[in-house]
Amino acid sequence: MKIPLPKNFQPQKPLTINDYQDLIVTIYCSQIQPQQFSFEKLKEKNIISLDEKLSKPIIKRNNLLQLIFDSGIVISIELGRISFYSKINKNIGNLVDLIQKFTQIYNKYNWQKIRLTFKRFLSFPNTGKKGSKFFPDEFINSNLSWNVEGKSPSQVQLNFFYNFPNHPLLLSINQIVVKLKNKSRQGLLFKGIFNYNLREKKSIEKISFLNSIVLHYENNLTIFNKIIDQNILS
Repeated sequence: MKIPLPKNFQPQKPLTINDYQDLIVTIYCSQIQPQQFSFEKLKEKNIISLDEKLSKPIIKRNNLLQLIFDSGIVISIELGRISFYSKINKNIGNLVDLIQKFTQIYNKYNWQKIRLTFKRFLSFPNTGKKGSKFFPDEFINSNLSWNVEGKSPSQVQLNFFYNFPNHPLLLSINQIVVKLKNKSRQGLLFKGIFNYNLREKKSIEKISFLNSIVLHYENNLTIFNKIIDQNILS
């Protein structure tokens, strides 16, 4: 049986939820200084491939050297640390290779710590609702008053600390607004920080241990996403 529909009938649009993730690998060492490095030097040592192109001008200051590539990879070198950034997409393998090349070349450095920082943005469904009460309604006892002298908090952040053996995790949640395709979308930004201490490792063990962490970053990513999907959002 065919059901007649009104002339102005429009099927309900599917809910749109944006889900973006990226990774920052930061390695700490007191010997790192921005002046030691350059785009040309990293190419000469074959850390950066010869066909890799910069998408933006190099940022070079006394306390910072930053290289942004067409592939989306970013290298930031500051006093005492170097960071490698990429979205978690098809280019993430290039990031892993780049870091391993770097640590192999500079294997005599006294690396102290490695940090994996995962960020994940989940937009609220495009229902027209701002979701401004997500934190009070979902996480905190709704009987509590949020107003102080007639003012409600303009921003809320929740922090969770998981004392996992060898790699403690600090996970934070913020409600933010971002620009996506020229449209403002409100959602949740999850940030997970895993720290690994290298100080107690022998020199010959540090590089292999460090590279193993980078190569198997998905182990940490799985833990991070499992907490979000199964413990927080379920």
